[in-house]
Amino acid sequence: MRNPLVWVLFCLLAALLAVPMGSSATRDGLELRRVKIAIIAVDATAQVMIAKHRGFFEKQGIDAELSVVGDGTLTVPAVLSGEAQFAGVPVAGLAILKSRNAPVKAVAGGALYEPKVPTTVLLAAPGKRISSARDLVGKRIGVDFLNSIAHIGLLRWLDRGGVSPEDVNISTLPFPQMIAPLMRGQLDAAWLPEPFATQALQRGARIIALPFDAVCSQDCLLTAYIAHRGVDSDLAARFRNAVQAAAVWGNQKRNHATSGRILARYAPVEAKVLEKMTRFSYATRLRPRSGQPWIDLFAEYKLIPQSFAATDLVK
Repeated sequence: MRNPLVWVLFCLLAALLAVPMGSSATRDGLELRRVKIAIIAVDATAQVMIAKHRGFFEKQGIDAELSVVGDGTLTVPAVLSGEAQFAGVPVAGLAILKSRNAPVKAVAGGALYEPKVPTTVLLAAPGKRISSARDLVGKRIGVDFLNSIAHIGLLRWLDRGGVSPEDVNISTLPFPQMIAPLMRGQLDAAWLPEPFATQALQRGARIIALPFDAVCSQDCLLTAYIAHRGVDSDLAARFRNAVQAAAVWGNQKRNHATSGRILARYAPVEAKVLEKMTRFSYATRLRPRSGQPWIDLFAEYKLIPQSFAATDLVK
């Protein structure tokens, strides 16, 4: 006669072995594909946060883990190393990768930049009399890292105002760490996206300009989600379907309060900031052509050898 305890243990082991590594099961018994997504915690990446917490990933058979990094330069290495299957990156950053023949491609659209909508702003420190590009000559300006979209977008805006890169002093800090030195006057100005822009505004900073208006004359694709070029096409399609569904939901103003609370799980955002911050809109379809201004910009500033068709971003 079988030993009952041994038989129970055998059945449990068999059940565990029946679930492949890299997958889990829903309450309905459906198998989910586990993936990791590398992002920085800003409103521009809230699309995947929404997809996770509103069930859009699960509906597409994806068990998503969001890996939040403090520095935007760390998202791409996570994909290249295989640590993450997807990552959120600026379109301009993807342009650099493609120009170097890195084995990555865009699989879904991310945040949109809409001219005259203050989702990303250049701010003056409290008490600083700065209202134009020329007022920044000799001043210290904070950006996230050199050659980022913040840095190069700022240079384009300064150029349009008759100020060369050599006329200003650039300091680099992660966005969350930029506010304190801005408040103390150690930085004269700083480029910040939401929610950090509103945090700084509520502490006395003042908007100088929207530098990205010098890049995009109409709505353009600001960020995209990338994967390794060899990513499973079915997985990539399900990922794209999930984030596009999240975009449709997240773009509705009636859902902003809920999506703000989701964002607050990943970024240190107070309720008073959530109530006032300007929200990003997200791409409901992957339209790479709308990212062309960033490719042209980075070619102009010699960060890529030459411009190329934005449709190459998905290849």
